[in-house]
Amino acid sequence: MKKIQNELVSFFEQVAQRDERLLKLLKKEKLFSLENKLWDFTLPDLYIFFQQQSDTLDNIDYKQFRKLIFNSPINQVIKQYGAEITIGNNRTKVDNSTYTLIWRDSP
Repeated sequence: MKKIQNELVSFFEQVAQRDERLLKLLKKEKLFSLENKLWDFTLPDLYIFFQQQSDTLDNIDYKQFRKLIFNSPINQVIKQYGAEITIGNNRTKVDNSTYTLIWRDSP
């Protein structure tokens, strides 16, 4: 599980650093909304995306994925790059809510 958690943190770190290859991939993905300073996603959509992109998640189900996301230091790591994840649209249930990665600083 630690390997998967490290991969998730690394992914968000790369997004926070505005990795061009990764941002192009996210922009093409219909599950997400990516604008200049915002990236919106839901946890179920993020899980689907990761399953398509990485073999690491083949052995965990959605509930394990969600637990790993919430128990990882993603926000602490991405703050170093001027980014933060917030709840963009709170729909009461975690799986229905939209989360937003915001770049607080200008590129």
